[in-house]
Amino acid sequence: MTEAKVVTLRSIVLYAVGSPFAAEVEETCRRLGVTIAAAVKNIAGDHFLLDASVVREAADIGTSLLQTPCIVPLFTPANREYAVREAMARGFTIAPALIDPTAIVASSTAMGAGGYVNAGAVIGAAGRIGAHVFVNRSSSVGHHAELDDLVSIGPGVSIAGLVRVGRGALIGAGATVLPKIEIGAECIVSAGAVVTRNVPDRSTVAGNPAKIVGKALPRGR
Repeated sequence: MTEAKVVTLRSIVLYAVGSPFAAEVEETCRRLGVTIAAAVKNIAGDHFLLDASVVREAADIGTSLLQTPCIVPLFTPANREYAVREAMARGFTIAPALIDPTAIVASSTAMGAGGYVNAGAVIGAAGRIGAHVFVNRSSSVGHHAELDDLVSIGPGVSIAGLVRVGRGALIGAGATVLPKIEIGAECIVSAGAVVTRNVPDRSTVAGNPAKIVGKALPRGR
């Protein structure tokens, strides 16, 4: 990992733009003054870019484009993981974390490559944020947080201090996680849930206080 805010990107490739979330990443690039060299459609279907002029089919990727680092703007952890592997297999490198200029990330917090922090988010001191972690709009992540690779944090989430979130977990919009809680790998915390106790791997929790309501959904592509 590298400290947040250290690396300044000039251009980037958005790889896999079949999700509406791609438009959020596009807006952050605009605010940062980062040029989108291309937005790659890796599967058939619609794209969600506001500027269609940068959209390319995967078959049109040239050698020169591979010199530009990429980020995968998909919010679902399993889909993001699949697309990251695909992009790397094609020869792309992964960009440093992309942090919206309206977000606040403590200088003492390390953030891995391929991550994204959306507008208005705040990440506290002494945290360890893994690779390809997404923190969505207006979320708050407390001090000494540990978010493993491929975690997704929905909009308006509040995570207190000393929380650990396992690899590939997804925390839904407006959820609250109390201090010193551990959320296991590939868990789903439903929107609006209030997590007051540890959550075992691959569990889905919901409610206030949050209770286990099932297992996490089978992993997608």
